[in-house]
Amino acid sequence: MVRFAPRYGIISPCMARPVLGRHLRAVNDNAEDWTSSWVQQDAALDSALRLFAAHGFSAAARARDAAVIAEASGDAERSGFWLEVCRTLDRRMARDFKARRTS
Repeated sequence: MVRFAPRYGIISPCMARPVLGRHLRAVNDNAEDWTSSWVQQDAALDSALRLFAAHGFSAAARARDAAVIAEASGDAERSGFWLEVCRTLDRRMARDFKARRTS
């Protein structure tokens, strides 16, 4: 947590300005319940979060590897699911994987 403490007797400009209403609501993973506008699938997001909790920053590579394994076994639906999980974690890696797969 970062605390800002101005020098005694100084009124900081960041404290004197009125708060702007830019961020009216938080974007949560359960936003669909309130707004019906969540763009990601719940299963892919749930798997991505669990994979990230288990593997950290290598989670996207693990999801890509799972997509490769599913594709090698002929399961296109499962491969698409793992590609979506990879896209949730790292869009560039998923895009590069998809480009190599189609070429």
